[in-house]
Amino acid sequence: MKKSSARAPTTKRGPTTTPSELPDLELPVAPDFISRPPRLDPQVMLGRCASAMPQRNARPGETERRLAEKILEEFAL
Repeated sequence: MKKSSARAPTTKRGPTTTPSELPDLELPVAPDFISRPPRLDPQVMLGRCASAMPQRNARPGETERRLAEKILEEFAL
């Protein structure tokens, strides 16, 4: 697998930005949420993806379809 050479744009905060000027984000809270471990080992899933990508990329029109669905802007959160 290749790493992307594109880098997300970074935003530098000026010296005048204080914590009180930052937006107040309200994140949802789910007190009854139970985290479950993944069903498969992540390395197994990465192996499956790596074996399927050459076949998927060989499909006719795959490059054009991916370019059409490409997200034009990235946001640093």
